[in-house]
Amino acid sequence: MQPRIHISDDANRHLQALLARQGVDGMAVKLFVTNAGTSRAETCLAYCRPGEEKDTDVRLERDGLLVYLDKKSVPYLRDLELGLKKGENTSQVTLRAPNAKRPHNAQGQTVTFERECEVKMVPSGEPLSVPPGAEAMVTQALGASYTLLYHGNLIRVEGRDADALGLASNSLDFEVPSDGKISEAQVWEALGTVYDPEIPVNIVELGLVYKLQIDQEKRHVFVEMTLTAPGCGMGDVLVEDVKARLAEVPYVQSTDVQLVFDPPWHREMMSEAAQLETGMFF
Repeated sequence: MQPRIHISDDANRHLQALLARQGVDGMAVKLFVTNAGTSRAETCLAYCRPGEEKDTDVRLERDGLLVYLDKKSVPYLRDLELGLKKGENTSQVTLRAPNAKRPHNAQGQTVTFERECEVKMVPSGEPLSVPPGAEAMVTQALGASYTLLYHGNLIRVEGRDADALGLASNSLDFEVPSDGKISEAQVWEALGTVYDPEIPVNIVELGLVYKLQIDQEKRHVFVEMTLTAPGCGMGDVLVEDVKARLAEVPYVQSTDVQLVFDPPWHREMMSEAAQLETGMFF
C-alpha cells in the first residue's frame, strides 16, 4: 500500500521544470526522512538520477512527476504535503510531514531481514544468526528492542539493529537539563523504555526495579532490579538494555545494574495499569 502523499499542482509543475533543466532523461526526485521518529527528524527532497534509486524504494508517478520514497521513511512520510511558496522573483518547494517525528510502531508487521543479523532466542537467551531474506513477524516493538516470531520461535533483535529489519532506530532524545544535573525523571523515563521480551510491559510497570540511586557528584546511577522468573535466560540481556538506556540520559557517565532475587518478584508488584494490560488484575 502506498502512503498518502499530496503534491500540489504548482509544486508538481515546478519540480518537473527543475528536473527538465538537468538535461537527463528519466530524472526523478526522492523523498526521505533523517532521524525518523525523533525530535531531530528532517524531511528531505533530492534529485534522483536513473540508477540511483534502490530496489526497495517505493515508486510513485504523479501527473508526469516521478517520485521515489525511501522504504524506511515510508511510515514517516504518510500524509506528507508538498507545496510551493511563491515570491516576487523566486519560488520554493515546501514540505510538511506531520508524521516525521512520531515514533512508528511496527508491531504486527511482517518484515524481511535486509542483512545477516545476530539475535537472541527468547526466553533462553541463546544466540542465533538470521540470514538476509528471512521473514519474521514483529510481536513487540516497544522500548529498546524488538521481539519477533521466527520459524515458530520468539527472537529478540537489539534496537541498534533496527536497520536489519528495515526499521528506524529507536534511540532516546532527552533535553539536556540546564542545572547540569542528572534528572531523576529522565532516568525513570529511560528505565521505562526497557521491556520484558515476552510481556508487553516495561520493567518499571512490572515492578522489576527495586532500587534507584543517583550520585550527582560522580555522575553515577545505581539500579537494583529483578526478573519475573529467576531462571530466565534473558537476565543479562535486560541488564545490558538498562545500562544502554541509562547511558543515553544527559550527564550519566557510569552505571551499576545489579540483578537480585530477594525479595522474589510476584504479580502484586506490578502497577494496576500493568495488571490490566496483562489480564492479571484480580
